[in-house]
Amino acid sequence: MKIVSHKNAGYIEEPIYKSLKTFFDSYLMERNPEKAISFLDEGIFSIGTVNDEFTVGKEVFADMLRRELDKLPDNVSYTVEEFYAKEVVDNVWETAARIKVIIPDMTMEHIECITRFTGCFHMMKKEGIICSCHIFKGNYDKEKKEYMPITLYSGNNMVDRKKTEQTVLDIMCKAMPGGIVAGYKTEGFPICFVNDKYLELLGYSSYEEYFDDTNGMALNSIHPDDREMVIQTINTCYDAGEEYGIEYQIQSKDGRYIDVYDIGKKITTLDGRDIIVCVLVDVTETVQMRKALARESAIDELTGIYNRRGGIRIMEQHLNEGEPYAFAIFDIDNLKLLNDEYNHKVGDTALKKFAQLMKELFDDETTLSRFGGDEFISFIPKKLEPQYVETVLSNLQREYNAFIKANYPKSNSSVSIGCVTGTTPTTFDMLYQKADELMYGIKKNGKNGCRIVELKE
Repeated sequence: MKIVSHKNAGYIEEPIYKSLKTFFDSYLMERNPEKAISFLDEGIFSIGTVNDEFTVGKEVFADMLRRELDKLPDNVSYTVEEFYAKEVVDNVWETAARIKVIIPDMTMEHIECITRFTGCFHMMKKEGIICSCHIFKGNYDKEKKEYMPITLYSGNNMVDRKKTEQTVLDIMCKAMPGGIVAGYKTEGFPICFVNDKYLELLGYSSYEEYFDDTNGMALNSIHPDDREMVIQTINTCYDAGEEYGIEYQIQSKDGRYIDVYDIGKKITTLDGRDIIVCVLVDVTETVQMRKALARESAIDELTGIYNRRGGIRIMEQHLNEGEPYAFAIFDIDNLKLLNDEYNHKVGDTALKKFAQLMKELFDDETTLSRFGGDEFISFIPKKLEPQYVETVLSNLQREYNAFIKANYPKSNSSVSIGCVTGTTPTTFDMLYQKADELMYGIKKNGKNGCRIVELKE
């Protein structure tokens, strides 16, 4: 096995050493990336060339060289202080070198930086082609700052790019109001990164614990009912190259679901992998408040059942789905007399009692609503036997009349009911009009009655 070793390798004329020198001469001294690229194998892979990235392929490596060369100051020079090589098989050499890079400072002085290079060369026609390389970070002679291969200027001071970027990233991660998670753009979004705040948000003490619970898939944290919506949103925005914002629920360690707002965007790594990076903010309190306000805006304050707005919204949802229906309007007879004979507080008591009877006698699928004043509506969204409708309406009428007779007999308050059933597609307004006509027919004929009519095509 041939070995070349020299402490002052600047004068060694070995072909491998010459290839290494020509590569660095082209890149650092001549600033000719195309010439430097000619010494790369098509399938080259490298580690540590830019912020510890792992790059694969000549084109990816070449793009990195061009971008980084744009950031290097002019008049960079270097010397190879140590060089080692050994031929591991015919025409394939492993190498190691200690290289001093001299970078001009803005003060017209210079900074000397040490880096180490290891690589594999393939000899072809007396020239060495770089198949792989690993560049180790070294130190500035001044202030022990890290280097390799590129630095940034900031005023009169040389700033280490990786250290600066990492510091900024750390500050951002700590300042974020929520957690950060990144997943590969493949099925299930395999996790490639989470920060401490994300783990804290979900109640995990370690990444390993979170990984075990989710099987390494970010999608497994999302509520099953939200997953398809999340996937569709990400795919749509991903294809368009746009940032997305979406609200959904994720599961914490203890099984609770947390409402989060997720802002995400795709990133493509140097080796061509696609990643979705997301910032998640806990909006559970906001969502709960919004839902409470929505409930309050849809609920009648006196009776606790839906008000006009809330009732119409629910009924229209059922009608839009083409479900059968039994739609009834209830009018409390002689409510004014009840108020006059007793007082308005008693009138409110009677309205609350009627709503309570509705909740007791109708099943949970029935939408109950107070439309204002003395008018109530029930909506049963399913096909029922006519006898059931007649029975429940009759029982409601009987129970209310018994309550009035026992407590407020002077008012003669009762209930007039108009009811429409059917399976024919229709609208809320049409049902209301038909049932209202039936109810007013009852009131004109002495009140305290009920009429049920089936709508036909």
